Amino acid sequence: MKVLFLTSKLDIRYKDEKGIRHAKKFENYNNVIDNLKKYIKKYDNFVHVASDENNYEITDMYSEITKQSFNMTMPFKNYVVLDGRTKDKAGEIIENADFIFLCGGHVPTQNKFFQSINLKELIKKTKAVILGASAGSMNCADTVYAQPEQEGEALDLMHKRYIKGLGLTNISILPHYGDEGRKVLDGLDIEKDVSLPDSKKHGFIAYPDESYILQIGNKAKLYGEGYLYLNGEKTKINDMNKILDLSEIVKKLQKFNKRSRQLI
Repeated sequence: MKVLFLTSKLDIRYKDEKGIRHAKKFENYNNVIDNLKKYIKKYDNFVHVASDENNYEITDMYSEITKQSFNMTMPFKNYVVLDGRTKDKAGEIIENADFIFLCGGHVPTQNKFFQSINLKELIKKTKAVILGASAGSMNCADTVYAQPEQEGEALDLMHKRYIKGLGLTNISILPHYGDEGRKVLDGLDIEKDVSLPDSKKHGFIAYPDESYILQIGNKAKLYGEGYLYLNGEKTKINDMNKILDLSEIVKKLQKFNKRSRQLI
């Protein structure tokens, strides 16, 4: 059975007074470390999958911080980066992985990279535990809700807000709920003008940075605070430090999204 963590982010770094990023031991918010240790069976090969196959500078910076943080928290023997430099070995890298970290970034850019290496098919064969962070989590869905995030995207009629993902889960997610820096884009109120109207076409679950979904096989639980966006309405479904079985909510989402699929 596939073990999948859909996180907003792991608290693996901080900025100093000069704005320089540093690794840190990440916290056990909503028992995330306990759950990782429960399901990771081998600590040999850690695979960091990039969000942009060609932006080596950014990938190297974030992958090094991720490596240092995991070395402080739950170390692996080997760390491998999968990006444009190693994509010709993608099959071998994924096959040998014990833990796959799908990093954050720009959702459509990462999605194109995943498609270019046929990650959807490669990842079907792995027994590794998979953890997505932000965009990495979003791109795990069968139908990815690619909410506008860069300047100009909210007004761009060519920006596709629904794209095909890895198909690891039928739950579409929206991370970083409540982040002050993500409330206005292109002069639009993201909540009122984007998230709620978009949920009339395709429902999704949103949650803040400390929360995550753990899916074992086809059974999913939400750890921490979360909200259901469905048919233009938002409903709080769980609180911080509580666990919610998502079975009934997933059924509701599937029923609505199947009906509204023609709108996408």
